[in-house]
Amino acid sequence: MRHYSHAQEPASARSLGRGVMGFLLFALALLVSTACRATAPYPLFGPTSQEPSVATYKAAAGEQAPQSYTELSTWLAARTRVRSVDMLGGDFWLVSSLSPNQPVSDWVVTFDNTYYENASMLVLGDDGSRRQVETGADTGVNDIPRGTIAVTLTPGHRYAVVIHVTSRFYTALPRIDVQTRTQYHQRRTNESALMLGSLGVLFGLGVFILFVGLWIKDRSYTLYGCQALILVLGWGFFFGVPQSWLGINTGPINFTQWFILLPVVHARFTIRFLDLWRHAPRMARVGHTIALASIVALPISLFFPSFAFLIATFAVSIVVLFSASMGLWALLRGVRRARFFTLAYMAVLVPGLIILPVNFGLVPSIVDNADLLTLMGNSCEAMLLAFALADHVKLVEDGRERFRRGMQEAVAKASIDPLTGLGNRLAFNVMIEEITRRENTDPAQGTWQIAMIDLDGLKQVNDSQGHERGDDLLQAVGEGLARLGDLIRAFRLGGDEFALIAYGDELSQQRLARSLTELDMTLRESDFPDAGISFGICSAPPNQRHLSSADFTELVREADRTMYAHKSRRRTERVTDQPMPELRSE
Repeated sequence: MRHYSHAQEPASARSLGRGVMGFLLFALALLVSTACRATAPYPLFGPTSQEPSVATYKAAAGEQAPQSYTELSTWLAARTRVRSVDMLGGDFWLVSSLSPNQPVSDWVVTFDNTYYENASMLVLGDDGSRRQVETGADTGVNDIPRGTIAVTLTPGHRYAVVIHVTSRFYTALPRIDVQTRTQYHQRRTNESALMLGSLGVLFGLGVFILFVGLWIKDRSYTLYGCQALILVLGWGFFFGVPQSWLGINTGPINFTQWFILLPVVHARFTIRFLDLWRHAPRMARVGHTIALASIVALPISLFFPSFAFLIATFAVSIVVLFSASMGLWALLRGVRRARFFTLAYMAVLVPGLIILPVNFGLVPSIVDNADLLTLMGNSCEAMLLAFALADHVKLVEDGRERFRRGMQEAVAKASIDPLTGLGNRLAFNVMIEEITRRENTDPAQGTWQIAMIDLDGLKQVNDSQGHERGDDLLQAVGEGLARLGDLIRAFRLGGDEFALIAYGDELSQQRLARSLTELDMTLRESDFPDAGISFGICSAPPNQRHLSSADFTELVREADRTMYAHKSRRRTERVTDQPMPELRSE
């Protein structure tokens, strides 16, 4: 049975984990307290807008809006005021009073900060003016995602904004912004550029990495590509791209279904990328539970559309928290691939801490477009996850390079005779195989030569002086063969057998024979007078461009025959040189 224990976790890692968790809790408390104290959202994406207070009234079927500013007081008295819109949807009247605070007449009133399906915006003035527009996701004219109405507001007059909104759910507390037309266009340009840029980043990365994953058959890349493309679809539906820009009627499908689908691939990507089945199987099962719960929640969101946004918010929050926690867990345990992974989820967790209380209707938004801020966080997350995948590829390549070098070192060690430092029989065979794959481009410059060498007298040295002395003799022969030249490769094939592979012409072969004869004389004149070497040299035909394995085998055999002939002559010479024994007379 395999046990997974975390008892050996370093104290510094545990301290760092507690520090990060404490920082996140502090940041959440700070954001919530700031939101509670905020009187107006912070303008991140354009000039500060005028934000009048909004009164909310419950709307009944068939109710009509007031026809003029003078009827407004009587009309309001007949309405039932409520604290705010119900996050689970419904019909509501939103009423706000305003007066221009700048000496200009061209203004834009914006119904902002929440997703809605249908809204009728009406601006009434005490000067008798009346301006009305229809907007909303179902009408296909909402503007990323807000309703706007261009009006003429005369300084010194009072005006009222009356909005009848209908939706199956709301994503935040509605807000009414009033800006001059110049300020509105500046803000709209900024937000449109950021929205398109963020969607473009998500789409480009998603398509590219999905293609890479399918090409190399890596499930981590495939899951990440699907995750990025689902985010593109979700945010595209939220900002009304299919309806407003493409003229597509999406029917009962809205952005919530895409965000509910997101954890299905999101959790599996985390499990796969961090290899949780091997390192933390319990948490891997938690991730699969999140994915299965999202699959079950998807049809529920279609049958109960009022709960769709809350389900989506809860599902995305859980999977982001799961991924961020697993990334931090892996990072504290020294998993290098978790560096960019954890940073990616920190990038989406921070705006998530801002928007989550807003999505549940607990506090007003502390920025002017929290949804766009979250989309930008998702694009940063996507880029950092792409870095994480690239870093993972580098780690894999580094591992392969280390393995390759290790194999090379192992092969090198396996190819070297430990006593003499020469190549062994494996190295000899490998070099012959390499030569047979080449072609001798210029046979006139030379050809391959084989020398087979047998060490004479090794057994006598071992028997009379010991094996250590025999090893000294072998090392002396190895050193002598290694010094023969750069174009000559020496090998010890085993025991007292050696071999040389050289390249050159007939003259170089003669020099090789003289060098081996000199080595034989050196051994005799040294501490090994009874030792020597017998050798035979054989060259390939000078006009042969390519040598096959059979050709080399024949060269080795011919060199062996020459070597044994040399050995036989040396043995005969030793017998002849020995003095005749004296004859005793009886």
